[in-house]
Amino acid sequence: MNTVQKQLADQVRQFTEEVIAGTSYFLVDVEVRGHKGTRVVEVYVDSTGDLGHDDLAVISKEVGFLLDVEDTVDGSYKLEVSSPGIKRPLTLPKQYQKNVGRTLRVRHHVDDSEEVVVGELTAADEEGIEIERSSGEQLVLSYDDITQARIELPW
Repeated sequence: MNTVQKQLADQVRQFTEEVIAGTSYFLVDVEVRGHKGTRVVEVYVDSTGDLGHDDLAVISKEVGFLLDVEDTVDGSYKLEVSSPGIKRPLTLPKQYQKNVGRTLRVRHHVDDSEEVVVGELTAADEEGIEIERSSGEQLVLSYDDITQARIELPW
């Protein structure tokens, strides 16, 4: 992401946080692609509860309004507000907490290398997670040790 894209992403992040403050929604990520006149601003929002299309539409309308009023984006742009989707990696403690009980594929640091473990996410807090492998072995990992975690699809 270049400097203009980073500054724009930071502004979008701030507006989104304002829009969702005091709700069950939380911001996962903001990505900005393209150049002046062809920008695509992607906002990924999740919720501790249910998150439907109507909720995303309201957030999109309010964030878009702030972007337009503040004339944040130079030229035309496309704003896309969505949930992170099952294929995107988990990045925030709230995302892990929401997915307790699901099977995860987690890549993590072990000494000077990396290991991949697949198992059921049995617990998650602000410090890290606990995974139970199919063997029954419990593994406790801090978020600092996790390099990537994704929900393992059943098919």
